[in-house]
Amino acid sequence: MPVTLENRIRQMQVFNLEHDAYCASSECACSDITATVVEQNPRTGERAPRHVTKKAPASMTLLALERREGLRESIVSVPEVRAAIERGLVRVVEQTPPLAARRPVRTGKEE
Repeated sequence: MPVTLENRIRQMQVFNLEHDAYCASSECACSDITATVVEQNPRTGERAPRHVTKKAPASMTLLALERREGLRESIVSVPEVRAAIERGLVRVVEQTPPLAARRPVRTGKEE
């Protein structure tokens, strides 16, 4: 079910969306970052660059008094967002069922 969050203060808020809390229930929102590190062979002392791919968690920014609609339900399980909700800095406005769950209306004119 999509969730709508509202920033209740006149300051911008930034939340880091941890992989374990946010991405566990559905597709991953993390981005892949490639870092180049220098690896040294302990026997020969030679150095060679090596590319390492890591996942960086996504983040969400709520501007002052902004209302953001259509967020995943797992946003509420992120520890930073949950703490902001408990302190009253962010409010969950509504949780609506997704459009795919609603049944289409049949008119009887379909083939």
